Amino acid sequence: MEISDEKLAELIVKGNEKAFEELVRRYGGLIRSIVYYHLKDISMWQEDCMNDVLLKLWQNMDRFDPSRSTLKNWVGAVSKYRAIDYKRKYCREIMSEELKENIPDNRCEILQSEIKAEVDSLLENLSAKDRDIFIQRYIMDKSVDEIAVSQGKTADYIYNRLSRGRKQLRKLFAVKGCENNYEK
Repeated sequence: MEISDEKLAELIVKGNEKAFEELVRRYGGLIRSIVYYHLKDISMWQEDCMNDVLLKLWQNMDRFDPSRSTLKNWVGAVSKYRAIDYKRKYCREIMSEELKENIPDNRCEILQSEIKAEVDSLLENLSAKDRDIFIQRYIMDKSVDEIAVSQGKTADYIYNRLSRGRKQLRKLFAVKGCENNYEK
């Protein structure tokens, strides 16, 4: 008898290891393909990232909300964003090595361009106004008050636009989910 994803998530939240093994059986291939796709240039970190994804799934299963997304999409999102975090970490390490050795290395530039392309593809789903606010807030790390002044708006307006934009992106991600083919 096949157990539903919602019930599986409930059992994992309760600490049921057999349920977690079932999750890995169902979605291990998805996790592997997403991690390997995003970390194809840094293969030495693929296994570490996969283990980290599994740990995050185990620790944060209580955050899964079946009314917002399917378990498959949620697992895919956790996998993707952990892999992106690993890219960033790798990039920081390369940059610190370059500073120590004074040897330029273009690996970091390649990874940064991949991360930028992924962020740009997410933000293209927003209006130009919201995209500008998101870039200022989350990429340029400006405060909401600074953005409000530069836009000639109130801080409440900026908070509202950020909230609506995040909801729109969550909704789009829940719909599109993991439809991308990660095994290219």
